[in-house]
Amino acid sequence: MVKIIYKILKFLFTLSIFSALIYFFRADLSNFKNRFTQQYFPCQKPITYQIDKFDQHFGISQKVFLTSVAEAEKIWEKASGLNLFEYAPSGTLKINLIYDNRQDATIKLRQLGMVVKDDKATYDKLNINFRTLEKSYQIDKINLDNQVAELDRRFEAYNKEVKNLNSRGGYTPAEIEYLKTFKAELDQMVAKLDSQQKIFNNKVDELNALAETLNRLAKTLNLSVDRYNTVSASRGSEFEEGTYISSANGQQIDIYQFDNTIKLVRVLAHELDHALGLDHVSSTVAMMYYLNNGITDKLAPADLQALKQHCAILP
Repeated sequence: MVKIIYKILKFLFTLSIFSALIYFFRADLSNFKNRFTQQYFPCQKPITYQIDKFDQHFGISQKVFLTSVAEAEKIWEKASGLNLFEYAPSGTLKINLIYDNRQDATIKLRQLGMVVKDDKATYDKLNINFRTLEKSYQIDKINLDNQVAELDRRFEAYNKEVKNLNSRGGYTPAEIEYLKTFKAELDQMVAKLDSQQKIFNNKVDELNALAETLNRLAKTLNLSVDRYNTVSASRGSEFEEGTYISSANGQQIDIYQFDNTIKLVRVLAHELDHALGLDHVSSTVAMMYYLNNGITDKLAPADLQALKQHCAILP
């Protein structure tokens, strides 16, 4: 009798420990299940999302932001005919609107000239700064253009290699290692270029700020001078306006910067597709190109092809 009671108590103790472990690691298990389902059974069930962190400094309401997310998800759902995303207060994908120096710089650019004095001395000083910065900008622009061209060439070679191996119906272990090394080199090139691009973008912002301020001062002081033109970056910037993160802690999309709702919807659509499991494509006009070159929310043929392949949608 004692042995039976001991066995029962031992069983209950083991069961309680097992239950406690499941409860303690329930979030990790849920995240693992979600990642497993999305990787091996993509597009079979919608990804639920919630609005988590929301900074009021952007000057838009949470309702407007949620509407933009809904418009972004419809871009992919309309093209696929599938229900890919759903809003839920406790959704597994957390979408955050985070205010930092990126949006702060955008707002400051709209308020240029308000902190400078309206006098000729200020104009002359800013003019010297502009000319010096413009020379540096031209040198950096040529350098970046060359690096972007080389990176695009390498991406094209990588995609061609993957396509060739896929057409043979599989990979050898050696080929897999080769592709991993190739992709790692591309990732390093992108990271290096992105770092240089951020520095370059800061220079562009400063140059544009000077141009705008000089033009305003010239008008205010009634100076007979040529108007300064603003410049833009030599390439689309990395989608640093937003990021997608998938880890043991779950999935999240962080949005940092946008100029208007059209661009907000575009960056949301890009990051949502990452959450769906798609990677970048090589077409420079595509929504899923690794650079944010586009100005519309329309999908390119490369986007549609990648979506159909990922979700196993028949032609």
